[in-house]
Amino acid sequence: MAPSPVSIRPATPDDLARVAAQYAHEDTPWDPFGDVDRLRRIPLEGFLIATVEGEYAGFLYWFESRRPYFRPGLDRAASLHELHVLEPFRRRGVGRSLVERFVEDARSRGLRTLFVDTDDDNRTARTLYESVGFRRYRDVHHFELRL
Repeated sequence: MAPSPVSIRPATPDDLARVAAQYAHEDTPWDPFGDVDRLRRIPLEGFLIATVEGEYAGFLYWFESRRPYFRPGLDRAASLHELHVLEPFRRRGVGRSLVERFVEDARSRGLRTLFVDTDDDNRTARTLYESVGFRRYRDVHHFELRL
């Protein structure tokens, strides 16, 4: 049996509660995705929703950045900020569909450089991004001080 088709569409205000419910367990104080009130404050442009047979399956949020600090000399770029797929929909092409739509949308706005980051041990995300054409260009080091 063929997998169900994935549909990608722009987010609407009606989607925010579902996104917040999905993301709430990963919430951090500066991240809006786990709280509906904070989500209402970010632009919906770049906010994509994935559905499978009409059922919510995940989201992706991207934005256009100007002169990113980590790439001197670059004026405009697109940055994928968050990508989350609900567990029952993983390994069914939902993440790939979201990333491909991100690439299409950024290209249609004239953006030619796209960025995404992920943890080094997130092999699934790294494999997905690399399969779409992203290439590692910089490593970031995290430091810890235990007191």
